[in-house]
Amino acid sequence: MQVLIRLKAKIRWHHMVHVGIFLVALVLWPVLGELDLFETFYEYSRPHEDWELDELAMLGLLLTFALLFSVIFQGRHLRRLEREGEEMGRQAKASARHDPLTGALNRRAFLDSIEQMLVATGSEGDVRHVAFLGLDKFRNVNDLHGHKSGDAVLIEVAERLKEEVGAGGIVARLAGDEFAVAYDPTVTQGRAERIAQRLVHEIGKPVLVDRNTEVRVGVSMGLVTLHPEDTVTEFIRCAEKAMQMAKTHARGGFAWYDAELDRQSMEREKLASDLREAIAKDEVVPWFQPIVDIENNRVSGVEILARWKHPERGFISPAIFIEIAEDIGQIGALGLSVLRQACVQAKEWPVPLTISCNVSGMQFKDPALVPSIRLLLEGTGFPANRLIVEITENSVIDDFTVARAKLEELKALGVSVALDDFGTGYSSLACLQNLPFDRLKIDRSFVTGISDQPQSQKIVSGIIGLAQGLQLEVTAEGIETLEDLSYVTYLDCNRGQGFLYDQAIPGERVAAQLEDKWLDLPTAPRSISQLTGKT
Repeated sequence: MQVLIRLKAKIRWHHMVHVGIFLVALVLWPVLGELDLFETFYEYSRPHEDWELDELAMLGLLLTFALLFSVIFQGRHLRRLEREGEEMGRQAKASARHDPLTGALNRRAFLDSIEQMLVATGSEGDVRHVAFLGLDKFRNVNDLHGHKSGDAVLIEVAERLKEEVGAGGIVARLAGDEFAVAYDPTVTQGRAERIAQRLVHEIGKPVLVDRNTEVRVGVSMGLVTLHPEDTVTEFIRCAEKAMQMAKTHARGGFAWYDAELDRQSMEREKLASDLREAIAKDEVVPWFQPIVDIENNRVSGVEILARWKHPERGFISPAIFIEIAEDIGQIGALGLSVLRQACVQAKEWPVPLTISCNVSGMQFKDPALVPSIRLLLEGTGFPANRLIVEITENSVIDDFTVARAKLEELKALGVSVALDDFGTGYSSLACLQNLPFDRLKIDRSFVTGISDQPQSQKIVSGIIGLAQGLQLEVTAEGIETLEDLSYVTYLDCNRGQGFLYDQAIPGERVAAQLEDKWLDLPTAPRSISQLTGKT
Protein backbone atom coordinates (compact mmCIF):
# COMPACT_ATOMS: atom_id res chain seq x y z
CA MET A 1 0.00 0.00 0.00
CA GLN A 2 2.80 2.43 0.87
CA VAL A 3 4.60 1.56 -2.37
CA LEU A 4 1.46 2.36 -4.36
CA ILE A 5 1.10 5.70 -2.60
CA ARG A 6 4.71 6.64 -3.35
CA LEU A 7 4.31 5.58 -6.99
CA LYS A 8 1.14 7.67 -7.36
CA ALA A 9 2.92 10.70 -5.90
CA LYS A 10 5.82 10.30 -8.32
CA ILE A 11 3.54 9.94 -11.36
CA ARG A 12 1.44 12.86 -10.16
CA TRP A 13 4.59 15.02 -9.99
CA HIS A 14 5.69 14.06 -13.50
CA HIS A 15 2.17 14.72 -14.74
CA MET A 16 2.16 18.17 -13.20
CA VAL A 17 5.54 18.98 -14.80
CA HIS A 18 4.26 17.94 -18.23
CA VAL A 19 1.06 19.91 -17.82
CA GLY A 20 3.09 22.92 -16.71
CA ILE A 21 5.31 22.75 -19.77
CA PHE A 22 2.28 22.40 -22.03
CA LEU A 23 0.55 25.35 -20.43
CA VAL A 24 3.69 27.48 -20.78
CA ALA A 25 3.78 26.60 -24.46
CA LEU A 26 0.14 27.61 -24.92
CA VAL A 27 0.75 30.91 -23.14
CA LEU A 28 3.89 31.68 -25.17
CA TRP A 29 2.27 30.85 -28.53
CA PRO A 30 0.19 34.09 -28.85
CA VAL A 31 3.01 36.11 -27.34
CA LEU A 32 5.39 34.85 -29.98
CA GLY A 33 2.77 35.64 -32.65
CA GLU A 34 2.37 39.26 -31.48
CA LEU A 35 6.12 39.78 -31.62
CA ASP A 36 6.32 38.35 -35.19
CA LEU A 37 8.97 35.97 -33.98
CA PHE A 38 7.81 33.31 -36.49
CA GLU A 39 8.45 35.68 -39.46
CA THR A 40 11.75 36.71 -37.96
CA PHE A 41 12.70 33.07 -37.56
CA TYR A 42 11.70 32.34 -41.18
CA GLU A 43 13.70 35.26 -42.59
CA TYR A 44 16.66 34.31 -40.45
CA SER A 45 16.57 30.66 -41.50
CA ARG A 46 16.54 31.35 -45.26
CA PRO A 47 20.17 32.45 -45.53
CA HIS A 48 21.21 29.75 -43.07
CA GLU A 49 19.67 26.67 -44.61
CA ASP A 50 22.81 24.69 -43.95
CA TRP A 51 22.00 25.01 -40.29
CA GLU A 52 18.72 23.05 -40.84
CA LEU A 53 16.75 25.36 -38.56
CA ASP A 54 13.45 24.35 -40.21
CA GLU A 55 14.06 20.74 -39.23
CA LEU A 56 14.71 21.86 -35.67
CA ALA A 57 11.43 23.77 -35.67
CA MET A 58 9.61 20.71 -36.91
CA LEU A 59 11.21 18.67 -34.17
CA GLY A 60 10.01 21.16 -31.59
CA LEU A 61 6.50 20.98 -33.01
CA LEU A 62 6.55 17.18 -32.87
CA LEU A 63 7.83 17.24 -29.31
CA THR A 64 4.95 19.56 -28.40
CA PHE A 65 2.44 17.07 -29.80
CA ALA A 66 4.25 14.26 -28.02
CA LEU A 67 4.05 16.23 -24.79
CA LEU A 68 0.31 16.71 -25.33
CA PHE A 69 -0.27 12.99 -25.82
CA SER A 70 1.95 12.23 -22.79
CA VAL A 71 -0.12 14.56 -20.65
CA ILE A 72 -3.33 12.85 -21.76
CA PHE A 73 -1.88 9.35 -21.21
CA GLN A 74 -0.38 10.21 -17.82
CA GLY A 75 -3.70 11.68 -16.72
CA ARG A 76 -5.61 8.57 -17.62
CA HIS A 77 -2.98 6.38 -15.96
CA LEU A 78 -3.11 8.50 -12.83
CA ARG A 79 -6.90 8.24 -12.65
CA ARG A 80 -6.65 4.44 -12.98
CA LEU A 81 -4.11 4.30 -10.18
CA GLU A 82 -6.35 6.44 -8.03
CA ARG A 83 -9.27 4.08 -8.59
CA GLU A 84 -7.06 1.08 -7.75
CA GLY A 85 -5.79 2.86 -4.65
CA GLU A 86 -9.30 3.61 -3.50
CA GLU A 87 -10.27 -0.03 -3.99
CA MET A 88 -7.20 -1.23 -2.10
CA GLY A 89 -8.01 1.27 0.65
CA ARG A 90 -11.52 -0.12 0.94
CA GLN A 91 -10.11 -3.67 1.07
CA ALA A 92 -7.52 -2.67 3.67
CA LYS A 93 -10.21 -0.99 5.76
CA ALA A 94 -12.37 -4.10 5.50
CA SER A 95 -9.42 -6.33 6.44
CA ALA A 96 -8.70 -4.14 9.44
CA ARG A 97 -12.26 -4.72 10.71
CA HIS A 98 -12.85 -8.36 9.77
CA ASP A 99 -11.40 -11.67 10.79
CA PRO A 100 -9.54 -13.02 7.73
CA LEU A 101 -10.57 -16.64 8.41
CA THR A 102 -14.29 -16.39 9.11
CA GLY A 103 -15.18 -13.01 7.64
CA ALA A 104 -16.83 -11.99 10.91
CA LEU A 105 -15.95 -8.71 12.61
CA ASN A 106 -12.73 -8.78 14.60
CA ARG A 107 -12.40 -7.75 18.23
CA ARG A 108 -11.45 -4.15 17.47
CA ALA A 109 -14.39 -3.60 15.13
CA PHE A 110 -16.75 -5.28 17.59
CA LEU A 111 -15.64 -2.96 20.39
CA ASP A 112 -16.22 0.01 18.08
CA SER A 113 -19.71 -1.33 17.43
CA ILE A 114 -20.34 -1.71 21.17
CA GLU A 115 -19.26 1.88 21.71
CA GLN A 116 -21.72 3.04 19.04
CA MET A 117 -24.46 0.92 20.64
CA LEU A 118 -23.81 2.58 24.00
CA VAL A 119 -24.27 5.99 22.42
CA ALA A 120 -27.47 4.80 20.71
CA THR A 121 -28.93 3.26 23.87
CA GLY A 122 -28.14 6.44 25.75
CA SER A 123 -30.03 8.62 23.28
CA GLU A 124 -32.96 6.27 22.69
CA GLY A 125 -33.26 4.74 26.14
CA ASP A 126 -33.20 1.19 24.75
CA VAL A 127 -31.13 -1.82 25.77
CA ARG A 128 -29.39 -4.47 23.69
CA HIS A 129 -28.44 -8.01 24.55
CA VAL A 130 -25.03 -9.41 23.74
CA ALA A 131 -23.62 -12.93 24.01
CA PHE A 132 -20.01 -14.04 24.38
CA LEU A 133 -19.41 -17.61 23.23
CA GLY A 134 -16.56 -20.01 23.98
CA LEU A 135 -16.31 -23.32 22.13
CA ASP A 136 -16.01 -26.38 24.37
CA LYS A 137 -13.37 -29.03 23.59
CA PHE A 138 -12.21 -27.14 20.49
CA ARG A 139 -8.59 -27.90 21.37
CA ASN A 140 -9.33 -31.59 20.87
CA VAL A 141 -10.17 -30.88 17.23
CA ASN A 142 -6.79 -29.26 16.61
CA ASP A 143 -4.93 -31.95 18.55
CA LEU A 144 -6.67 -34.92 16.92
CA HIS A 145 -7.43 -33.66 13.41
CA GLY A 146 -5.03 -30.78 12.80
CA HIS A 147 -5.38 -27.02 12.51
CA LYS A 148 -6.89 -27.23 9.04
CA SER A 149 -9.85 -29.07 10.52
CA GLY A 150 -9.96 -26.57 13.36
CA ASP A 151 -10.18 -23.71 10.84
CA ALA A 152 -13.02 -25.50 9.07
CA VAL A 153 -14.91 -25.72 12.36
CA LEU A 154 -14.40 -22.02 13.09
CA ILE A 155 -15.65 -21.05 9.63
CA GLU A 156 -18.74 -23.24 9.98
CA VAL A 157 -19.48 -21.92 13.48
CA ALA A 158 -19.29 -18.34 12.18
CA GLU A 159 -21.72 -19.20 9.36
CA ARG A 160 -24.19 -20.80 11.76
CA LEU A 161 -24.01 -17.78 14.03
CA LYS A 162 -24.68 -15.38 11.15
CA GLU A 163 -27.62 -17.48 9.99
CA GLU A 164 -29.24 -17.60 13.43
CA VAL A 165 -28.58 -13.99 14.40
CA GLY A 166 -29.85 -12.53 11.13
CA ALA A 167 -29.08 -9.35 9.25
CA GLY A 168 -29.92 -7.05 12.18
CA GLY A 169 -27.35 -8.63 14.48
CA ILE A 170 -23.58 -8.56 14.63
CA VAL A 171 -21.24 -11.57 14.69
CA ALA A 172 -17.59 -11.23 15.68
CA ARG A 173 -14.68 -13.54 16.31
CA LEU A 174 -12.86 -12.19 19.32
CA ALA A 175 -9.89 -14.55 19.53
CA GLY A 176 -9.12 -18.22 19.00
CA ASP A 177 -12.33 -20.15 19.72
CA GLU A 178 -14.23 -17.20 21.20
CA PHE A 179 -17.04 -15.39 19.39
CA ALA A 180 -19.47 -12.61 20.23
CA VAL A 181 -23.00 -11.85 19.06
CA ALA A 182 -24.89 -8.58 19.41
CA TYR A 183 -28.59 -9.17 18.94
CA ASP A 184 -30.84 -6.95 16.87
CA PRO A 185 -32.18 -4.02 18.95
CA THR A 186 -35.71 -5.42 18.70
CA VAL A 187 -34.75 -8.70 20.42
CA THR A 188 -36.20 -9.01 23.92
CA GLN A 189 -34.59 -10.89 26.80
CA GLY A 190 -36.88 -13.88 26.33
CA ARG A 191 -36.15 -14.04 22.61
CA ALA A 192 -32.42 -13.67 23.30
CA GLU A 193 -32.62 -16.80 25.45
CA ARG A 194 -34.48 -18.71 22.74
CA ILE A 195 -31.86 -17.70 20.17
CA ALA A 196 -29.16 -18.78 22.61
CA GLN A 197 -30.79 -22.19 22.95
CA ARG A 198 -30.93 -22.55 19.16
CA LEU A 199 -27.29 -21.52 18.87
CA VAL A 200 -26.25 -24.15 21.42
CA HIS A 201 -28.18 -26.74 19.44
CA GLU A 202 -26.91 -25.64 16.01
CA ILE A 203 -23.26 -25.34 16.99
CA GLY A 204 -23.45 -28.75 18.63
CA LYS A 205 -24.29 -30.38 15.30
CA PRO A 206 -21.44 -32.27 13.57
CA VAL A 207 -19.11 -30.40 11.22
CA LEU A 208 -17.76 -32.18 8.14
CA VAL A 209 -14.03 -31.32 8.04
CA ASP A 210 -13.19 -33.63 5.14
CA ARG A 211 -14.92 -36.29 3.09
CA ASN A 212 -14.90 -38.93 5.80
CA THR A 213 -14.52 -37.03 9.07
CA GLU A 214 -17.10 -35.29 11.20
CA VAL A 215 -16.27 -33.51 14.44
CA ARG A 216 -18.43 -32.00 17.16
CA VAL A 217 -17.83 -29.10 19.49
CA GLY A 218 -20.01 -27.61 22.17
CA VAL A 219 -20.47 -24.01 23.19
CA SER A 220 -20.93 -22.13 26.46
CA MET A 221 -22.58 -18.72 26.20
CA GLY A 222 -22.57 -15.78 28.56
CA LEU A 223 -25.42 -13.30 28.06
CA VAL A 224 -25.35 -9.71 29.22
CA THR A 225 -27.58 -6.69 28.74
CA LEU A 226 -26.04 -3.49 27.44
CA HIS A 227 -27.22 -0.45 29.45
CA PRO A 228 -26.67 3.22 28.60
CA GLU A 229 -24.61 3.84 31.75
CA ASP A 230 -22.13 1.07 30.92
CA THR A 231 -18.63 1.71 29.64
CA VAL A 232 -17.04 -0.47 27.00
CA THR A 233 -14.42 -1.73 29.45
CA GLU A 234 -16.97 -2.62 32.13
CA PHE A 235 -19.29 -4.19 29.59
CA ILE A 236 -16.54 -6.42 28.18
CA ARG A 237 -15.53 -7.48 31.69
CA CYS A 238 -19.12 -8.41 32.54
CA ALA A 239 -19.58 -10.28 29.25
CA GLU A 240 -16.38 -12.29 29.73
CA LYS A 241 -17.39 -13.02 33.33
CA ALA A 242 -20.79 -14.24 32.11
CA MET A 243 -19.06 -16.62 29.71
CA GLN A 244 -16.89 -17.93 32.55
CA MET A 245 -20.02 -18.44 34.64
CA ALA A 246 -21.53 -20.43 31.78
CA LYS A 247 -18.44 -22.61 31.50
CA THR A 248 -18.45 -23.20 35.26
CA HIS A 249 -22.14 -23.61 35.98
CA ALA A 250 -23.81 -24.27 32.62
CA ARG A 251 -21.23 -25.82 30.31
CA GLY A 252 -22.87 -26.63 27.02
CA GLY A 253 -25.55 -24.00 27.67
CA PHE A 254 -25.91 -20.32 28.51
CA ALA A 255 -25.94 -18.16 31.60
CA TRP A 256 -26.86 -14.53 32.21
CA TYR A 257 -24.38 -12.27 33.91
CA ASP A 258 -24.97 -12.40 37.68
CA ALA A 259 -23.68 -9.39 39.61
CA GLU A 260 -23.67 -11.27 42.92
CA LEU A 261 -21.67 -14.18 41.49
CA ASP A 262 -19.34 -11.65 39.89
CA ARG A 263 -18.84 -9.95 43.27
CA GLN A 264 -18.06 -13.29 44.88
CA SER A 265 -15.68 -14.14 42.06
CA MET A 266 -13.84 -10.84 42.46
CA GLU A 267 -13.60 -11.42 46.20
CA ARG A 268 -12.21 -14.88 45.54
CA GLU A 269 -9.65 -13.48 43.11
CA LYS A 270 -8.61 -10.91 45.70
CA LEU A 271 -8.43 -13.63 48.34
CA ALA A 272 -6.28 -15.74 46.00
CA SER A 273 -3.87 -12.85 45.56
CA ASP A 274 -3.71 -12.32 49.32
CA LEU A 275 -3.16 -16.05 49.85
CA ARG A 276 -0.16 -16.09 47.53
CA GLU A 277 1.38 -13.32 49.57
CA ALA A 278 0.48 -15.01 52.86
CA ILE A 279 2.12 -18.28 51.81
CA ALA A 280 5.27 -16.47 50.75
CA LYS A 281 5.42 -14.73 54.16
CA ASP A 282 4.59 -17.88 56.19
CA GLU A 283 1.37 -16.25 57.41
CA VAL A 284 -0.57 -19.49 56.98
CA VAL A 285 0.46 -21.17 60.21
CA PRO A 286 0.15 -24.62 61.79
CA TRP A 287 -2.26 -25.32 64.61
CA PHE A 288 -2.23 -28.65 66.40
CA GLN A 289 -4.96 -31.05 67.58
CA PRO A 290 -3.93 -33.78 70.02
CA ILE A 291 -3.98 -37.47 69.12
CA VAL A 292 -4.36 -39.64 72.22
CA ASP A 293 -3.05 -43.10 72.98
CA ILE A 294 -6.34 -44.51 74.31
CA GLU A 295 -4.85 -47.36 76.34
CA ASN A 296 -2.42 -45.14 78.25
CA ASN A 297 -4.68 -42.08 78.09
CA ARG A 298 -1.85 -39.74 77.09
CA VAL A 299 -1.15 -37.49 74.15
CA SER A 300 1.14 -39.34 71.74
CA GLY A 301 1.03 -36.94 68.81
CA VAL A 302 -0.70 -34.05 67.10
CA GLU A 303 -2.24 -33.43 63.70
CA ILE A 304 -1.18 -30.29 61.84
CA LEU A 305 -4.10 -28.13 60.73
CA ALA A 306 -3.47 -25.02 58.62
CA ARG A 307 -4.89 -21.72 59.84
CA TRP A 308 -4.90 -18.34 58.11
CA LYS A 309 -5.85 -15.10 59.82
CA HIS A 310 -6.48 -12.55 57.10
CA PRO A 311 -5.47 -9.02 58.15
CA GLU A 312 -8.90 -7.63 57.18
CA ARG A 313 -11.30 -10.59 57.22
CA GLY A 314 -10.04 -12.47 60.23
CA PHE A 315 -9.77 -16.27 60.16
CA ILE A 316 -10.57 -17.78 56.78
CA SER A 317 -12.03 -21.28 56.76
CA PRO A 318 -9.52 -23.93 55.64
CA ALA A 319 -12.23 -25.33 53.37
CA ILE A 320 -12.06 -22.03 51.46
CA PHE A 321 -8.35 -21.22 51.31
CA ILE A 322 -7.17 -24.79 50.72
CA GLU A 323 -9.46 -25.07 47.70
CA ILE A 324 -8.16 -21.72 46.43
CA ALA A 325 -4.58 -22.88 46.94
CA GLU A 326 -5.30 -25.94 44.80
CA ASP A 327 -6.95 -23.82 42.10
CA ILE A 328 -3.99 -21.42 41.83
CA GLY A 329 -1.34 -24.13 42.03
CA GLN A 330 -0.07 -23.12 45.48
CA ILE A 331 -1.11 -26.15 47.52
CA GLY A 332 2.39 -27.62 47.43
CA ALA A 333 3.99 -24.40 48.63
CA LEU A 334 1.30 -24.04 51.30
CA GLY A 335 1.78 -27.59 52.59
CA LEU A 336 5.57 -27.32 52.78
CA SER A 337 5.42 -23.90 54.46
CA VAL A 338 3.06 -25.13 57.18
CA LEU A 339 5.03 -28.36 57.68
CA ARG A 340 8.32 -26.47 57.96
CA GLN A 341 6.90 -24.19 60.65
CA ALA A 342 5.42 -27.18 62.49
CA CYS A 343 8.73 -29.04 62.52
CA VAL A 344 10.59 -26.03 63.91
CA GLN A 345 8.01 -25.58 66.68
CA ALA A 346 7.70 -29.30 67.53
CA LYS A 347 11.44 -29.60 68.10
CA GLU A 348 11.10 -27.29 71.10
CA TRP A 349 8.30 -29.14 72.86
CA PRO A 350 9.16 -30.93 76.12
CA VAL A 351 7.60 -34.17 74.87
CA PRO A 352 8.69 -35.78 71.57
CA LEU A 353 5.24 -35.99 70.00
CA THR A 354 4.64 -37.26 66.50
CA ILE A 355 3.21 -34.76 64.04
CA SER A 356 0.80 -35.83 61.31
CA CYS A 357 0.44 -33.77 58.13
CA ASN A 358 -2.13 -34.14 55.38
CA VAL A 359 -0.93 -34.40 51.79
CA SER A 360 -3.49 -33.55 49.11
CA GLY A 361 -3.90 -35.45 45.88
CA MET A 362 -2.18 -32.69 43.92
CA GLN A 363 0.77 -32.70 46.32
CA PHE A 364 1.08 -36.46 46.22
CA LYS A 365 1.29 -36.44 42.41
CA ASP A 366 4.06 -33.84 42.48
CA PRO A 367 7.39 -35.52 41.60
CA ALA A 368 9.15 -33.10 43.94
CA LEU A 369 7.18 -34.19 47.02
CA VAL A 370 9.66 -36.70 48.48
CA PRO A 371 12.80 -34.65 47.72
CA SER A 372 11.11 -31.58 49.22
CA ILE A 373 10.23 -33.44 52.45
CA ARG A 374 13.76 -34.82 52.67
CA LEU A 375 15.29 -31.34 52.32
CA LEU A 376 12.77 -29.97 54.84
CA LEU A 377 13.69 -32.58 57.44
CA GLU A 378 17.38 -31.99 56.87
CA GLY A 379 16.94 -28.22 57.05
CA THR A 380 14.92 -28.22 60.27
CA GLY A 381 16.68 -31.16 61.92
CA PHE A 382 13.32 -32.71 62.77
CA PRO A 383 13.49 -36.52 63.25
CA ALA A 384 11.86 -38.36 60.36
CA ASN A 385 10.46 -41.03 62.69
CA ARG A 386 8.28 -38.40 64.36
CA LEU A 387 6.59 -37.42 61.08
CA ILE A 388 3.44 -39.15 59.81
CA VAL A 389 2.22 -38.35 56.30
CA GLU A 390 -1.53 -38.82 55.90
CA ILE A 391 -2.83 -39.60 52.40
CA THR A 392 -6.42 -40.09 51.25
CA GLU A 393 -7.60 -42.87 49.00
CA ASN A 394 -8.30 -40.44 46.16
CA SER A 395 -4.61 -39.54 46.05
CA VAL A 396 -3.48 -43.09 45.26
CA ILE A 397 -6.39 -44.75 43.49
CA ASP A 398 -5.37 -43.78 39.94
CA ASP A 399 -2.22 -45.89 39.79
CA PHE A 400 -1.25 -48.25 42.60
CA THR A 401 2.16 -48.92 41.04
CA VAL A 402 3.18 -45.26 41.05
CA ALA A 403 1.63 -44.74 44.50
CA ARG A 404 3.48 -47.73 45.94
CA ALA A 405 6.80 -46.41 44.65
CA LYS A 406 6.23 -43.01 46.21
CA LEU A 407 5.10 -44.45 49.54
CA GLU A 408 8.21 -46.64 49.59
CA GLU A 409 10.33 -43.53 49.02
CA LEU A 410 8.65 -41.78 51.93
CA LYS A 411 9.15 -44.77 54.21
CA ALA A 412 12.78 -44.93 53.14
CA LEU A 413 13.19 -41.49 54.71
CA GLY A 414 11.98 -42.96 58.03
CA VAL A 415 8.54 -41.35 57.71
CA SER A 416 5.35 -43.25 58.57
CA VAL A 417 2.41 -43.18 56.15
CA ALA A 418 -1.28 -43.35 57.11
CA LEU A 419 -4.40 -43.92 55.01
CA ASP A 420 -6.68 -41.04 55.96
CA ASP A 421 -10.51 -40.92 55.91
CA PHE A 422 -10.68 -44.71 55.70
CA GLY A 423 -14.07 -46.07 54.73
CA THR A 424 -15.26 -43.10 52.68
CA GLY A 425 -13.90 -44.28 49.30
CA TYR A 426 -14.77 -47.09 46.95
CA SER A 427 -11.48 -48.94 47.10
CA SER A 428 -10.29 -48.66 50.69
CA LEU A 429 -9.62 -52.39 50.94
CA ALA A 430 -7.71 -52.37 47.67
CA CYS A 431 -5.52 -49.60 49.07
CA LEU A 432 -4.68 -51.68 52.11
CA GLN A 433 -4.02 -54.72 49.96
CA ASN A 434 -1.74 -53.00 47.46
CA LEU A 435 -0.01 -50.22 49.35
CA PRO A 436 2.43 -50.25 52.31
CA PHE A 437 0.57 -48.13 54.86
CA ASP A 438 1.63 -48.19 58.51
CA ARG A 439 -1.67 -47.04 59.98
CA LEU A 440 -5.15 -45.91 59.07
CA LYS A 441 -7.56 -43.27 60.33
CA ILE A 442 -11.27 -44.03 60.53
CA ASP A 443 -13.29 -41.17 59.10
CA ARG A 444 -15.18 -39.06 61.61
CA SER A 445 -18.50 -39.77 59.87
CA PHE A 446 -18.39 -43.32 61.33
CA VAL A 447 -17.26 -42.29 64.82
CA THR A 448 -19.23 -39.20 65.85
CA GLY A 449 -22.46 -40.38 67.50
CA ILE A 450 -21.49 -44.04 67.10
CA SER A 451 -23.35 -45.11 70.24
CA ASP A 452 -26.67 -44.36 68.50
CA GLN A 453 -25.74 -45.78 65.09
CA PRO A 454 -25.70 -49.60 64.95
CA GLN A 455 -24.57 -49.56 61.34
CA SER A 456 -21.52 -47.42 62.18
CA GLN A 457 -20.74 -49.68 65.14
CA LYS A 458 -20.51 -52.70 62.82
CA ILE A 459 -18.43 -50.83 60.27
CA VAL A 460 -15.96 -49.48 62.85
CA SER A 461 -15.73 -52.87 64.50
CA GLY A 462 -14.93 -54.46 61.14
CA ILE A 463 -12.31 -51.81 60.29
CA ILE A 464 -10.53 -52.19 63.61
CA GLY A 465 -10.58 -55.98 63.32
CA LEU A 466 -9.17 -55.75 59.79
CA ALA A 467 -6.44 -53.35 60.89
CA GLN A 468 -5.45 -55.56 63.79
CA GLY A 469 -5.20 -58.50 61.43
CA LEU A 470 -2.90 -56.46 59.16
CA GLN A 471 -0.95 -55.15 62.17
CA LEU A 472 -1.86 -51.55 61.44
CA GLU A 473 -2.39 -48.91 64.09
CA VAL A 474 -5.84 -47.30 64.04
CA THR A 475 -6.85 -43.74 64.90
CA ALA A 476 -10.53 -42.89 65.31
CA GLU A 477 -11.34 -39.31 64.29
CA GLY A 478 -14.36 -37.36 65.44
CA ILE A 479 -14.53 -38.40 69.11
CA GLU A 480 -16.76 -35.69 70.57
CA THR A 481 -18.52 -37.36 73.52
CA LEU A 482 -17.72 -39.87 76.25
CA GLU A 483 -20.08 -42.29 74.49
CA ASP A 484 -17.99 -42.05 71.30
CA LEU A 485 -14.83 -42.65 73.32
CA SER A 486 -16.41 -45.53 75.19
CA TYR A 487 -17.29 -47.41 72.03
CA VAL A 488 -13.93 -47.07 70.31
CA THR A 489 -12.24 -47.96 73.62
CA TYR A 490 -14.36 -51.09 73.89
CA LEU A 491 -13.37 -52.02 70.31
CA ASP A 492 -9.66 -51.73 71.24
CA CYS A 493 -8.94 -48.77 68.96
CA ASN A 494 -5.34 -47.62 69.41
CA ARG A 495 -5.71 -43.86 69.19
CA GLY A 496 -8.41 -41.24 69.31
CA GLN A 497 -8.80 -37.67 68.11
CA GLY A 498 -11.61 -35.17 68.46
CA PHE A 499 -13.13 -32.22 70.29
CA LEU A 500 -13.64 -34.32 73.43
CA TYR A 501 -9.89 -34.07 74.00
CA ASP A 502 -9.29 -30.60 72.60
CA GLN A 503 -9.67 -28.38 69.57
CA ALA A 504 -6.74 -27.36 67.40
CA ILE A 505 -4.54 -24.80 69.17
CA PRO A 506 -1.61 -22.58 68.11
CA GLY A 507 1.87 -24.02 68.44
CA GLU A 508 2.87 -21.62 71.22
CA ARG A 509 0.18 -23.13 73.48
CA VAL A 510 1.16 -26.77 73.03
CA ALA A 511 3.91 -26.81 75.66
CA ALA A 512 1.56 -25.35 78.27
CA GLN A 513 -1.22 -27.79 77.39
CA LEU A 514 1.19 -30.73 77.74
CA GLU A 515 1.71 -29.72 81.35
CA ASP A 516 -1.92 -28.86 82.06
CA LYS A 517 -5.08 -29.91 80.23
CA TRP A 518 -3.47 -32.71 78.25
CA LEU A 519 -2.37 -34.37 81.49
CA ASP A 520 -5.96 -34.77 82.62
CA LEU A 521 -7.74 -36.31 79.65
CA PRO A 522 -11.26 -37.79 79.67
CA THR A 523 -11.53 -41.53 80.25
CA ALA A 524 -14.32 -43.92 79.43
CA PRO A 525 -15.51 -47.23 80.88
CA ARG A 526 -14.55 -50.29 78.91
CA SER A 527 -17.51 -52.40 80.07
CA ILE A 528 -20.01 -53.20 77.33
CA SER A 529 -22.77 -53.22 79.93
CA GLN A 530 -21.97 -49.64 80.83
CA LEU A 531 -22.05 -48.70 77.16
CA THR A 532 -25.40 -50.31 76.45
CA GLY A 533 -27.00 -49.80 79.85
CA LYS A 534 -27.51 -53.57 80.21
CA THR A 535 -26.42 -55.70 83.19
